[in-house]
Amino acid sequence: MDCHQEILDEYVYEFLANEEAATKGEKCVFDEIYLPVLKKQGADFINLSVGGDHVAQVMYSASEFRFWDAHKKLDVLNSELEAGCQSFILCRTAQDIDQAIKEKKVGLLATISGGRPLMGKQNLNLLSSLRSLYRMGLRGLQLTGNGRNRLGDGVAQNRSRGQLTSFGEKVVKEADRLGMVIDTAQLSDAGFYDLISLSKNPIIDSHSCAKKVNPHPRNIDDQRIKAIADRGGVIAVSFWAALVDQEKEVPDAEDLIRHIDHIVNLVGIDHVALGPDYCAYQTPVDRDILKGFANLGPDYGEFNRLTPVQSEKYPGYVEGIWYGIRKSDFISGPETQESFPEITQSLLNHGVSESECQKILGDNMLRVYREVLDQ
Repeated sequence: MDCHQEILDEYVYEFLANEEAATKGEKCVFDEIYLPVLKKQGADFINLSVGGDHVAQVMYSASEFRFWDAHKKLDVLNSELEAGCQSFILCRTAQDIDQAIKEKKVGLLATISGGRPLMGKQNLNLLSSLRSLYRMGLRGLQLTGNGRNRLGDGVAQNRSRGQLTSFGEKVVKEADRLGMVIDTAQLSDAGFYDLISLSKNPIIDSHSCAKKVNPHPRNIDDQRIKAIADRGGVIAVSFWAALVDQEKEVPDAEDLIRHIDHIVNLVGIDHVALGPDYCAYQTPVDRDILKGFANLGPDYGEFNRLTPVQSEKYPGYVEGIWYGIRKSDFISGPETQESFPEITQSLLNHGVSESECQKILGDNMLRVYREVLDQ
């Protein structure tokens, strides 16, 4: 299981370019664009982000209406299923997870990476957006990105020491009631402990590393790791180079495994997984020429999903957090979806047993999803 992956831009673009044929069942875009990538990745389950606080497609449209973006992507997935696509299941229940395993289909667990899609008008916050996205198949919720939204503060806003807002509190309670997995990645410390006091279900962190191993501001400390584990939750380690080792230009799989070892030694093998956070965005290759690309769109120049993601205004920063200017955002070795299977061999070479690998590679996170979705 890849515990944190943004939906591929090229998949969304191709569906929209062939919408009539896709909705009639004459063309399965998922099979043509997405499935080959996932097969190379060796991923059977994806904790799939369909929107959030920082989303490439919204940047292209110059819109702040993030609900539209998440709704659009869920519609793409549902439309493919309704038209007869048989290669994946949009998992809404624990039974759907079991069915995906039994039928050897890709299991997609839809989530959002930040709560901006849930925000309504400037002066009005309602839970209707959350319930609407839930009805379309959303089953995961990360409350913030690095920055601030109307639910609470991300890690870049730790200075405020702010807990969740009153709207954030309502969202957490409603997500618990509906049966959604709550994701604490990128949430400020004050917001995290507030959430812990409000939520009754196991929670996860889908893409962070251990601050004790690498004191990057996006990583989480031992107290947060223990709090997640105490609730039966899981921490999925990120493959982003800056989070793995901010001093090294090119960290590798062994550097990543230091974080896994630390978490296992601290709370046990049942509470760790993999959340690579591979870039799904079509990023401009030549950033000097394409400054301001967000308003021009991906047809303006050469784009790919391998070029590092950077802020246009402050290169090396993402939402106020310094990640560095690197040739690749990721560790060497398993640095792309296509080379992801290398991490399994690295774990085995490190002395991790096959049964322990199974837990890290998916069983731990699926346990949490089954428990929360099956309530």
